[in-house]
Amino acid sequence: MLNNQVYKIIILRLTQLSVYLHTFLARSAWQYIRQIKAAFGHQHCYLCHQHSDQIVCHYCLEILLEDGFGQHHPASQDLLRNPNALKNLDTPNYDHLFAIDNYVWPIDKLVLDIKFGNKPVAAKALAMMFMRFVFWPYIGRTSIASYSPAIEHACDSIYAANATNGIPQLLIPVPLSNKRYWQRHYNQAQLLCDCLSIATHIPNQAIVQRVKHTMAQTELNKQQRIDNVYNAFKCDLIINAKHIAVIDDVITTGVTINAVCRAIKTHNPTVKISVWTMAITLLK
Repeated sequence: MLNNQVYKIIILRLTQLSVYLHTFLARSAWQYIRQIKAAFGHQHCYLCHQHSDQIVCHYCLEILLEDGFGQHHPASQDLLRNPNALKNLDTPNYDHLFAIDNYVWPIDKLVLDIKFGNKPVAAKALAMMFMRFVFWPYIGRTSIASYSPAIEHACDSIYAANATNGIPQLLIPVPLSNKRYWQRHYNQAQLLCDCLSIATHIPNQAIVQRVKHTMAQTELNKQQRIDNVYNAFKCDLIINAKHIAVIDDVITTGVTINAVCRAIKTHNPTVKISVWTMAITLLK
């Protein structure tokens, strides 16, 4: 049998081993944490997959500009003043319409990634492009090349003049039916709304409810689309804002967005509504 001295030595060695393992694991864990932080602090361009500090790198943005992307508004960014956008658009129940561009690459890829590819991060890329191609030029940034992320921190004086410069005071996402939400696990319009709210410092609130599950609008004609969304939305809240923006991913005929705006105006008849969409399929 082992004597007490041997027991003491064994216990001492086990204690030393325990301390060594604890120190080793703690150091390793800290190294892993640093690596994880470094990885999350550094990202890649969503489009070209090269290293970038932005979700869409400036090289991709420059190429898009060279190809004429986002240049559909020579006179006004408000597409309700563009005859090409109005040709097949359902008579608007809203006051202004803004979109990045036609439903072309890379918008089509990003929208499909959100809706069917289970890639919600694509909403961040779309929101960034909306800021660069629509929002900043609209408030006076004449060239997106002069855009700097630091500008976003200087918004307070801009938003203090909301009443005169036409910037909405509240962002509202187009709601998703419960059935599609459980299939997708998120509402793509809400994701876009969240990203745009962070970038613009405008609060967002999901005040419109979809009270009827509707068929997908893709394969329906215009009248079928109107019938499909009839009484599909409800908004009982009285909005404490004079100007709001409704956020959606793509507008084809404008029937769905019209139904949402109609629901909002049921209890808010005097509110001014802008529609912010990532793409519109009506421009030629």
